[in-house]
Amino acid sequence: MSYPWDESRAEFSTERDVPRRGRRAAHALLYAKSSAKLFDYIPMEHAVMMQLRFDGTLGFPGGYVNYHENITKGLNRELEEEIALKQRNFFSDSDYYGTWIHSYMSTPLVDHFYVKEFTEDEFKKIEMQTLQAKDWGGETMGIIRVPLDCIPQTNKPYGPMPHFLLHNFVGNAREQLVKTIVEKQLVEVENMQHAWAKMIDEIKRNLSTDVFSCFVPEQH
Repeated sequence: MSYPWDESRAEFSTERDVPRRGRRAAHALLYAKSSAKLFDYIPMEHAVMMQLRFDGTLGFPGGYVNYHENITKGLNRELEEEIALKQRNFFSDSDYYGTWIHSYMSTPLVDHFYVKEFTEDEFKKIEMQTLQAKDWGGETMGIIRVPLDCIPQTNKPYGPMPHFLLHNFVGNAREQLVKTIVEKQLVEVENMQHAWAKMIDEIKRNLSTDVFSCFVPEQH
């Protein structure tokens, strides 16, 4: 069964050994079960890490892999540089999730994606140690936890997820996030479908209104 977030210009494959076309990259999604509660009574259930990149977009830690470099080793090198990931927490081949092939780009990009679950304590330590990363304040401007809740707790339908999805994501990181958290059952499919539809409605509403008029200088 296909979902709206599966519609992407990039071709998805579960074969890591795809033909080399252009540049190669590898990125990772780190997650853990969470005991945290919003307002002391709404269970957060899971924590998922994303990062604020140097270009102002949201994405996953990782980066380009050198031509003759092993993909998993290249990923761990990038994670060590960007979030100071320790060797004991390195990703392995078994954490490989899938590959997005961006053939439409002027220089094609093959982006390998890895997913790994950590304990809550491990996840918190990884968050704290990112401040010591070589690329902190450069390529990595900050890390965030994704607000996974799709259930309305206020008068805003479907909780915070639709609003989070409206942010500017690099490449197809938005689709990577949603596809992964649904398949890993961090969010129920039906709830994500509602959240995705709400996001689309918000985009259409913003495009049809003068929402950005405050940024346009008046003509005299």
